[in-house]
Amino acid sequence: MRNVLVSRLKLQNGGRMNLQTVTDWLTWAALVLPLFVLSWSAWQYVLLQKKIERQQRFENFFIVLEKTYKIGEAPAGAAALYELRKYPEYRDVIIRYCNWGISMLTRKEQQFLRNEYQLLLEYFENDQLEK
Repeated sequence: MRNVLVSRLKLQNGGRMNLQTVTDWLTWAALVLPLFVLSWSAWQYVLLQKKIERQQRFENFFIVLEKTYKIGEAPAGAAALYELRKYPEYRDVIIRYCNWGISMLTRKEQQFLRNEYQLLLEYFENDQLEK
């Protein structure tokens, strides 16, 4: 079988493939078609993995955002706010959230968190990251 395939695909006529019979074309298709299907499948797999990764990243962002809202303790809230810097793709949402957070924290004991909101806001507004 191997000798048949090799003999059918030998280069002839000055380095060009000689595909003149149906058997030659079928042999060529038997080699190329599986490679095409394999590469298409690999491409689809990569696209699916990227989609899953984007969804997981969004869910992680939302969890961190919830932590900044629910946590009343200043150190934990500040840590969650700092963690938001890892999500530059949600820059516009984070800027609006920081503006809202700064306006909501009015008591003197909330000054630490208000400062953290301000630092995060400045981080995203001053283009300290690649857009």
